[in-house]
Amino acid sequence: MLASPKKLILCATNTSLTAGFWHGTKLQTYVVFGNTSQDHTRFSEFLAQYKDINVYLIADAIEEDYRLESLPHTTGGGRREIVERKLNQFNRNSLYRAAHFIKRASDKRKDDQFLFVALSNADFLQGWMDAIQANQAPLVGVYLLPMISQVVVRQMKLMAPHILLCERLSSGLRQTYLHNGRLRMSRLVPMKDVKPNQLAYFYLVEIDKTRLYLLSQRLITGETPLQMVLPAVDGTHDEIAKNISQEQGLECKAVDLLAYAKNVNIAADLVKTHPELLHMQLLANGNVPDNLAPVTLSKIHSLNNVRRKINIATASIATLGVILAGYYGWQGSQQKDQLLSIAAQTLQQQQQYEEVAKNFPTTPIASTELKIAAELAQTIKNNNQTPRQLMQVLSQAFEASPEIGLNRLRWLQTSDKELKDEDGNANTQAQTPISQPVANSDPSKLIQIGFVNAEIKNFTGDYRKALNSVNQFVSRLRENALVEQVVVLQEPVNVSSLANLQGSTTDEGATTERPPAIFKIKIILKQTANLPTLGAAI
Repeated sequence: MLASPKKLILCATNTSLTAGFWHGTKLQTYVVFGNTSQDHTRFSEFLAQYKDINVYLIADAIEEDYRLESLPHTTGGGRREIVERKLNQFNRNSLYRAAHFIKRASDKRKDDQFLFVALSNADFLQGWMDAIQANQAPLVGVYLLPMISQVVVRQMKLMAPHILLCERLSSGLRQTYLHNGRLRMSRLVPMKDVKPNQLAYFYLVEIDKTRLYLLSQRLITGETPLQMVLPAVDGTHDEIAKNISQEQGLECKAVDLLAYAKNVNIAADLVKTHPELLHMQLLANGNVPDNLAPVTLSKIHSLNNVRRKINIATASIATLGVILAGYYGWQGSQQKDQLLSIAAQTLQQQQQYEEVAKNFPTTPIASTELKIAAELAQTIKNNNQTPRQLMQVLSQAFEASPEIGLNRLRWLQTSDKELKDEDGNANTQAQTPISQPVANSDPSKLIQIGFVNAEIKNFTGDYRKALNSVNQFVSRLRENALVEQVVVLQEPVNVSSLANLQGSTTDEGATTERPPAIFKIKIILKQTANLPTLGAAI
């Protein structure tokens, strides 16, 4: 379809050029130029009036070449390469050429059928093309008039499989053969010296020549039911159609071209005077056939397309920017209004507070001291502990060591890990601890410390066994997740080499009266904030 609403459509023959300006699908004006150097200059001046408007050129030539060829079915780049190779093979010396896809064959191979078309002699276009290039007019493409004639047959709903369309144009009689509505061949014959009374005979002769050519090219056979279609603009075509049917024995049908012209939005009077305007109107309506022009001739049009896309993208981005700027401006205005409203409410609340504060009683204590007192109260609350955790730890250890009995337990909270027990027993002299305690100088962080006095029940004098029991008891305490440190303050037996030995092996009371295996330990629990969830109190 045609994208731009304004367009210049040209139809060039060997003797003249018809140039029309369309806005949308409505013809605004047209001019006819002769194929002379003077009219080439006039045409250049005409183009200057329509700068940057797309140009479409229809060629109604005498010297045209048509070749029907089947190619292996391919797609993409492979298809382009095969088509280009065939174009070079058939029409190497032709500047204006194209490959028109017809259909895909229905046999097993399903080859692609192409019609290769070209202008064998394009000298009649040179003057017009020079003017187009000189004015840098955006040429969209060059098209063959018979390829637009296919549209006429389809839109008139002529359904015969073999049709010979005989159109009387300004350039002469054009006979176009179509198979199932698709172009196969076209032939233009000038009618310069044909008199009105010789028109029927002229049609008969030229149709017979066209039939012989179709037979020679094996496009039809002798038994092919060829239907003749004569677009009629007056009553003479009805008489011609009757004569052809009688003389040639062919089905010949005259169709009302003026009624069709009205349907495609072109005035009937214009079609009578310049029949090629009908094909130009069909092109303006969006029926654009295959382009014969090389890329170099339509370069300006391609650049204009790129420029137009850039302009559209720029305009879209600018429009989006304006919309976003407006939205953000509106949003900023809304936020500013909200800030002003909040500031007014804050000022109102401040004024109300000051009014109420005037009636507050004076406090004898400064606010800073009140803050310190509140923080101390919170600290005391956070450090408010009971011996529950220590008793849970000891309960688990005593259950695993039933041979050990508890004699004394002291629990306290302090910030000093080096705190000594206040037990006055002389036997509780501390020995060297297994691990050194870590000092904690922060008085606001209290830790739990427990001092435990215990003994080995039913001690029989086996000190090695007693030491092993104490060591296992201490190890279980250290493995508890609540315990940070365990220090053995007193062993159940003095293992020092300086200790005095008393008693006698012959003393009868030695076996009955033995000193108890007493030991003492110090337990430091971890801080409460790092402790796991506790169970029920013991």
